[in-house]
Amino acid sequence: MRVLFLHDRLSARGGADRHLIGLLERLQGRVETLLAVGLDDASLPPAERAGLGPWQRVKGLDRGGLRARGGRAARSRLERLLSEFQPQVIHVHNLMDPDLLALAAASGRGLMTVQDHRLFCPGQGQVTPEGRICPLVLGPACQGCFEEAEYGSRLMELTRRRLEAAAGLRRLLVLSSYMARQLAAAGAPAERIEVLPPFVSGLEFPPRTEAGAYHLLAGRLVERKGLRVALAAAGRLKEPVPLLVAGDGPLAGEAARAAQASAGRVRFAGWADRPAIGRLLAGARSLWLPSLWAEPFGIVGLEALAAGTPVIAAAVGGVADWLDQGREGFLVPAGDSGALAEAADRLAAADELALGLGRAGQARVSREFDPGRLMDRLLAVYRAAAVI
Repeated sequence: MRVLFLHDRLSARGGADRHLIGLLERLQGRVETLLAVGLDDASLPPAERAGLGPWQRVKGLDRGGLRARGGRAARSRLERLLSEFQPQVIHVHNLMDPDLLALAAASGRGLMTVQDHRLFCPGQGQVTPEGRICPLVLGPACQGCFEEAEYGSRLMELTRRRLEAAAGLRRLLVLSSYMARQLAAAGAPAERIEVLPPFVSGLEFPPRTEAGAYHLLAGRLVERKGLRVALAAAGRLKEPVPLLVAGDGPLAGEAARAAQASAGRVRFAGWADRPAIGRLLAGARSLWLPSLWAEPFGIVGLEALAAGTPVIAAAVGGVADWLDQGREGFLVPAGDSGALAEAADRLAAADELALGLGRAGQARVSREFDPGRLMDRLLAVYRAAAVI
């Protein structure tokens, strides 16, 4: 079976990118794959590139669809690739130009892993301009998120076109039950939506012998990931366990300055590659996921549980699919730095509690997120969608 993967970029930095890398690595030798990307940001190490199978850059696959310029050329390049490779399945990931999505749907052999909110939210990922989780379903009320009415109207129309094109695909795979509900509420055919969560890949964890010496915040340092909430919580900690921030992004400078001014309460490690992240997760007392947006899944949380590290996460989006209150960690209200600090202090004050929650997390990952079983499910989806 030949499977063509379409993605906006070749990268090692985002959760969607890591999910795709894990799929491709496990598919080698089972199906014939070709990965087509719009950009290569050079962040993926050579050793991991070698495990992806064949890939190539196709200019225009990174288009969002808001600008018409270049759209016809991008469609022509994708049509040529389809003609040359003759895939039996087209697996779309972060392909967001509605014309390119429509082309994949028209083939009759397309399916999509919906990684984020862009099919059903024209704004910033189900977050209001005031920074709160947005309860709205795609519709006229969404216009209130935009100060410029014309720009808002264009994004509304773009989102509708994306959803309409994606609804023509054979299957819409989502990472969490939250994403399934949101897509169906926006109008995607419920019978075509299937929850297929990600799994942990590309990480090795040293054996855990103690509860951990620091709390960890890891990932993209952007506003919606809750960095400022975490920094405020670190300033409220009563137990002498510091917060280690590992990541990069627009707020990296703010994290570095906070570390300098915190008298050891905050440490800043910068961006960490996969080997380093494995070590950091295995050495942490807890992982913090204080997201302000509705996380489609929150893969770093699953990675922490696999390392035996309990998670303290905002109760948003798809987090409830892998984290239960008091069982593998703690859920706190989004934006509540006091609740985050209180939960972290509970774990800092009780080694056995932290170790017990970590063991429960490892058991849940093994039980519910086994890569072999999840890959078997994906291959069954491929067989159902294939045109031979």
